[in-house]
Amino acid sequence: MQNKAIELTLSNIKDKEQIYLKAQKDYDELVQHNFTQRILNDKDSKVDGIYNERIKKIHTQTIDLAKNVNVGGEYLTNVGLSKDTIVGLSNTLNVGVDNKVRVAKNSH
Repeated sequence: MQNKAIELTLSNIKDKEQIYLKAQKDYDELVQHNFTQRILNDKDSKVDGIYNERIKKIHTQTIDLAKNVNVGGEYLTNVGLSKDTIVGLSNTLNVGVDNKVRVAKNSH
C-alpha cells in the first residue's frame, strides 16, 4: 500500500461515525474571527515534541471537578506583577529536600 501524503476519511457507519485527517508534514489553521469548539465526551491530546501556546490577552480556565498536573522534571511559574492564591479548605505543601522563600522588600 502506498503511503499517502494527505488523507481525509469520512465514515458514516452508525455508531462509528468519524472524520479522519492526516497531513504527512505540516497542518496550519487560520481563523480570522472566533473559534468555538464543544466536545460532548472526552478529549485526548499527545504532542511528541514541544508544545507552545501564546495568549496575547486573558486566559480563563474553569474546571468543575478536579485538576491534576504531573511534571516529570522542572516546573517554573513566572508572574510579571502579582499572584494571589485562594484555597477554600486546606493547603498542603510537601517538599522532599529544600524549601526557600525569598522576599526582596516588605513582608506582611
